Amino acid sequence: MVKNAMLQVLALDDAKRILLNLAHKREISTQRVPLSAVLGRVLAKNVYSNEDLPQFHRSAVDGFAVMSRDTFGSSAAQPTLLCLAGEVKMGERARFSINSGDCALVWTGGELPDGADAMVMLEETQALSGGLVAIESASAPGRHVVFRGDDVKAGDMILSAGTRLNARDIGLLAALGIMEPEVAVRPKVGILSTGDELVTPDQTPQSGQIRDANGAMLASACTEAGAMASHLGIVPDDEEKLIAAIREGAASYDLLLLSGSSSAGAKDAAARCLTELGEVAFHGLALKPGKPAFAGMIGDTLVVGLPGHPAAAYLVFHSLVCPLIAAMLGESFTQRSVTATLAQAAPSNHGREELLPVRIDNGFAEPVALKSGLISPLTRADGYIRIPRDTEGLPKGTLQEVILF
Repeated sequence: MVKNAMLQVLALDDAKRILLNLAHKREISTQRVPLSAVLGRVLAKNVYSNEDLPQFHRSAVDGFAVMSRDTFGSSAAQPTLLCLAGEVKMGERARFSINSGDCALVWTGGELPDGADAMVMLEETQALSGGLVAIESASAPGRHVVFRGDDVKAGDMILSAGTRLNARDIGLLAALGIMEPEVAVRPKVGILSTGDELVTPDQTPQSGQIRDANGAMLASACTEAGAMASHLGIVPDDEEKLIAAIREGAASYDLLLLSGSSSAGAKDAAARCLTELGEVAFHGLALKPGKPAFAGMIGDTLVVGLPGHPAAAYLVFHSLVCPLIAAMLGESFTQRSVTATLAQAAPSNHGREELLPVRIDNGFAEPVALKSGLISPLTRADGYIRIPRDTEGLPKGTLQEVILF
């Protein structure tokens, strides 16, 4: 990093690489969290099973457990008669075994008695007098049976470090009795909104003022990304006050986001404050929107400056800060994307990469108009297309990758 890297534009991928390298130098703290609170958390270590799942041979149907060789050639016209050796009740162990010529009544999910290697469905049998059962269908070894360890074997790695736990993962952990998996501690993110024109969302703006949308939006976006976010309030365009707020935030948070005050204008001082308090990794992106974005470090705290316009702030957040938070969590991160047909031509001759918000409708990507300062278009967009800086636009009807929000 350099002490002064004021507005020397960098490609988006290069900026992301710099941020990820900074994140990977940090140690990831871990904690054990109960299953009831682990949804969305990121595993810190590989998880291995200590037992087989299922722990016993289990029937997949209601029917009769048999030795498969006893049913060879069985049909409705020529059934095989077997002696009923007993019933295995649900939730109980099979406390008897079967021999050749025997069968046992077992319900779905019940344990097969020793000696059985197949099931015959109830509808393929007839109960006869004298404890006999007519088997009207042949059953091959393993038919309708879930054998011990078919799902998971003891010693198997069931989930890898970096996995963000979803409901399905939690179900597997519960099935194996893993009650407190070890996960990454969520990074603490502080968010400062900057600008003399800003008022809080609960205030009525006067002429020339606007409500601060970015504070609530970025805090929510950080929470979605897996962090613990706090909006630290609004700071006016006063360099001394801004330095004090940044210094205080950097002392308390793992990541500090600054919204606004990031361009090279005299009033946009956040990057200069970072230069005074720490080190600037980059200042300026060859990107539309998002040219004035910057990042650096104050001690061990990562600092990222985002544009003040809400749509630009969110697009840069999604492109840069989402993967950064994932790296701080040790998450195996991949941006979700789909392929869609561009519904209309998208001109672009800005000499920098452009992030084009689009709405996806029936396989088509419809560009969403994005004027500077507007926020409502983002609520109509499903994601965005990256238009390379060395192209004059994208033709209508071409297949494009859409990065989903």
